[in-house]
Amino acid sequence: MAATVTVSAKASATSARYGEAVWVTGIVHRGSKVAKNAVVGLRIQKSGASTWTTIATTRTSSTGGYSFPVKPTATARYYVRAAPTSSTAAVRSAIVKIERTVGARTLEARAKLLGTRLGSPSGVVKSLGRSSSFADSTVTSVRYRSYSKGMLVEVHRSGTTRTWFVPGKIRDRFVSTGGVKGTFGVPRADATCTSIESGCTQQFSKVAAYASSTTKKAHYQAGTTRRSQLLAVVRSQVGYAEPSWRKSKYNTWVGANNAWCGVFQSWVAAASGNPELVPRRTTFPSFVSAVKKELLTYSKSSTKHKPRAGTLVFFAFKTAHPNTASHVGLVLSVKGSKVTVIEGNSSKGSVFTDDRGVYIHTRSTASVLFYAEPDW
Repeated sequence: MAATVTVSAKASATSARYGEAVWVTGIVHRGSKVAKNAVVGLRIQKSGASTWTTIATTRTSSTGGYSFPVKPTATARYYVRAAPTSSTAAVRSAIVKIERTVGARTLEARAKLLGTRLGSPSGVVKSLGRSSSFADSTVTSVRYRSYSKGMLVEVHRSGTTRTWFVPGKIRDRFVSTGGVKGTFGVPRADATCTSIESGCTQQFSKVAAYASSTTKKAHYQAGTTRRSQLLAVVRSQVGYAEPSWRKSKYNTWVGANNAWCGVFQSWVAAASGNPELVPRRTTFPSFVSAVKKELLTYSKSSTKHKPRAGTLVFFAFKTAHPNTASHVGLVLSVKGSKVTVIEGNSSKGSVFTDDRGVYIHTRSTASVLFYAEPDW
């Protein structure tokens, strides 16, 4: 007889203000033992809806645990589903409800709400008055305190008080670049985290920052839009080397074993918390078709549209097929007849070899077939 599978689930808070993160956590058991590496999915049913939708999937840890970060935009119900295996049926947890609420949230109140997720305090509460360095004229004052696992930043803006959690690696880069008066500015909300390498993207008044379990430090990109969030993620991947032919972590994510330059761009969008920006496909031809169907595309001679940082650029490198896209990169800059890009499934040098990874290249626009704008 197959062992009985059970799934527990609880939320770190039963209510959340707009922009606040809540974590749904639990443990999967198979009989009396924890279920390691089990596939689990988080499902949501928004208030008034009749259907359930899977919004994230992950695998359990060596202790059978899982953690799903969510930023509720409305009151909703959630449950976690353990996927079926060859010997067990799918099993779901009890339903967890998280209310979407409004109102102020002080640093002290948020600290109490987050509890052990903050770790122990590592300094006193510090205060700052209005400053042009915040790059946000609506901010009248700021209070902040560091903890072993991150920082809380209380922001007073236009008569409201909200407190945002800046997690570990992002906090470290935030502090090293001058804090709220430095390169980052003031946080706009909690980080948006995904199950992809436990990565988190956080928007500040000057930059978007990204860090994950595989990055040594947080990377950031100037700007306050989803374009900046995507660019922060793509910069964090430069230098990744494929362990063996077609065995990249990006192919593992999509469940394929093909050329992965397009898969890489889809992964970056998903890791930034914005999977809708770039289509997700397992093959490059299908990726190109989806991009042409779903995104705005234009030629390099277009006078109406011009590429800029964050634009997808498709190259035709095969002389025998000058009108067929064979590679894609993400634009960093365009200057004259040169375009600088970040590419997945490319080589360190400008000539492709069997050693592939994620690298920055400056290429001639003569090889550009067309550009495409992610669904900003």
